[in-house]
Amino acid sequence: MYWFSRKKKNEPSVAGLILPGGGARNAYQAGVLRAITEILPADAKNPFPVICGTSSGALNAAVLASHAMQFSEGVSQLTGIWENFSCDKVFYSDAWTALKSGLRWGTAFATASLGRSAPRALLDNTPLRGFIESHIRLARIQQAIDSGALRALAVTASTYSSGHSICYFQGTDGLQPWQRTRRLGVAAEISIDHLMASSAIPLVFPAVWLNNEYHGDGSMRESAPLSPALHLGANRLLIIGVRDTTPDDPPAAGENVPYPTIGQITGYMLDSLFMDSLDSDIERMNRINSTISETPDKRVEFKDTTLRPIEFLTISPSKDVREIAQRHATAFPRSVRLLLRTLGALTQEGRPLVSYLLFESGFCRELMELGYLDGLAAEAEIRELLLSE
Repeated sequence: MYWFSRKKKNEPSVAGLILPGGGARNAYQAGVLRAITEILPADAKNPFPVICGTSSGALNAAVLASHAMQFSEGVSQLTGIWENFSCDKVFYSDAWTALKSGLRWGTAFATASLGRSAPRALLDNTPLRGFIESHIRLARIQQAIDSGALRALAVTASTYSSGHSICYFQGTDGLQPWQRTRRLGVAAEISIDHLMASSAIPLVFPAVWLNNEYHGDGSMRESAPLSPALHLGANRLLIIGVRDTTPDDPPAAGENVPYPTIGQITGYMLDSLFMDSLDSDIERMNRINSTISETPDKRVEFKDTTLRPIEFLTISPSKDVREIAQRHATAFPRSVRLLLRTLGALTQEGRPLVSYLLFESGFCRELMELGYLDGLAAEAEIRELLLSE
């Protein structure tokens, strides 16, 4: 599904790409981007001078930013990564590790020791660090900035001690840090620690020590996920979501609704964590655009800022990603299936959690194909956003 807001401006176009988090669902973004490379002219430069990512979206953003001088090559590498993904490239999935994790959590619950001595996370994502080291050349990000192919890369993480949402950005000279209520923009050279911190899903993956405090998934306090791109100079946005826009129907009267399992609750929490703030921010931007369009000069002045209409396009899955995940759930390593079954996640109600953790090639490839087709379906809108002046 896609939705387009047409708001014209008399200023140079600076397109920003927004890649929200979603775990394994972020394979969908690679498919949309592949469609964009086919829609744009063969010799097109990087269409997104500003690239912003959160959680797994931050990993996608870093791959693209490191190839900003050769955008199509970057998308090709990104699709190659997702086509050949597997759970053991993200977290340890062997039987012994799963057994130890289950025993640690079981002991912690049984002995009520869920304090400082409790297990740090459900899964150990140490393999992800090695994967990033071998597949993302972070030094190329500054090269792309120096060449003019990239204006900025932004990666968002959350802090557990100070309770801030921090957007770490690496960009051209002159970009200024910002501060809003519990939201900060901080200039930094993006490192593996920033990417690991941004994708540290609470309870699922361990927190990351960075700048004197522990950081977790950037989606946790990201109340305005579109804001970083605007702070970094973007005035047109492409937002690639990873959840279809059709809400679930409520249970019918008299229907037997089982009590939610831990797996269902965790999946629901992740769904809210990754998606709800993005949907709210898109609604807020649409209201602001509508309000500004009614003013005589199409702008609103404040003491420290000026509000102008922002042209944006949202592309999100046209099919229910959870149903796709359910078809591929047997692809999990046996140890992970056992762990998820214990949590009650391998049921109809547990599909959301499965869809976030199913880093297996079959699921990822089907998501990429869906993203590719959805991207082609939005060809006219993509052309208007990225090619019109």
